[in-house]
Amino acid sequence: MKILVPVDGSAYSLKAVDNACVMAKSNPPSTIVLVAAAVEIPELDEGRYIYEKMKVQAESALKKGKDVAQAKGITPEMILATGPSAADEIVSVAKKEKVDMIVVGSRGLGAKTGSFMGSTASKVVTYSPCSVLVVKQQED
Repeated sequence: MKILVPVDGSAYSLKAVDNACVMAKSNPPSTIVLVAAAVEIPELDEGRYIYEKMKVQAESALKKGKDVAQAKGITPEMILATGPSAADEIVSVAKKEKVDMIVVGSRGLGAKTGSFMGSTASKVVTYSPCSVLVVKQQED
């Protein structure tokens, strides 16, 4: 089984990595692929500056996700995707990598609302070429 896990460094995405690792270990041979998206908006004057900041954040998220996976005994593949929308990049990577499942956190770094699912997770569920498991982080 090939499992794609979008990461943004949030507790929700790291919980998704943890859950994906449990699934992978119970379904050998499985591969975990972590993807982080750096949004690129070339039409904005500040676009390059925003992209560079998002790229650093995405690289950090990949490292955090890798650390979680390695603590579970799994060495993941890692992809840094670039495009105008995180959700579009996740779906694109899922198609390109021919993944069997996407495990995504219910919310990400923008989780300030009380809604069940963040906009990126919602779009991934809607447009994914495969099954999607949405992982909720326990609230304190």
